[in-house]
Amino acid sequence: MAKVIVGNASAITVPRKDRRSIRGFYAEVLGGTIVKEDEQKDVFRLHEDFYIVFRYADVPDESEFLSSPRALWLQLKSDNVEEIAQRILRFGATKLELPSGLPDSVPYLYFQAPGGQCFQLLPMNENQSYYKGAAIELNAAEQKEADARKEKVMSELAFKSATKRFEDA
Repeated sequence: MAKVIVGNASAITVPRKDRRSIRGFYAEVLGGTIVKEDEQKDVFRLHEDFYIVFRYADVPDESEFLSSPRALWLQLKSDNVEEIAQRILRFGATKLELPSGLPDSVPYLYFQAPGGQCFQLLPMNENQSYYKGAAIELNAAEQKEADARKEKVMSELAFKSATKRFEDA
């Protein structure tokens, strides 16, 4: 059977007005490097080998929609979650109050970056057991409770987003 893996690049189209804040966030806060730029796009390299392309166009600002349960969330890792989380929040990214489902000892941050993308920030050495379906330091009841809290918050985000779209119409 043919194999499929997730590659080392991602792309999104965002409103032109967001270019300055996107550049500030991805370069200054996350330490990315612009490796290619023109009037229509910026290509950032994060760490050694991950690229994110921002295509700028006259598109509606759907930032609130991107925090819905149907949005794709990306995971970032850091060797110092607390320091990076503070830089992210000081920049003005929106903290999203979601439980991680991980043991309390694992620092994390869910946030929405300029441009509307949603991320989970975790430690570099987090073992990923939660995502692989393996048991971690939580018992089954605690894991189920954490998942239920996360689903509740995601539903509230979706409701808030739908209400805002309705009010704006």
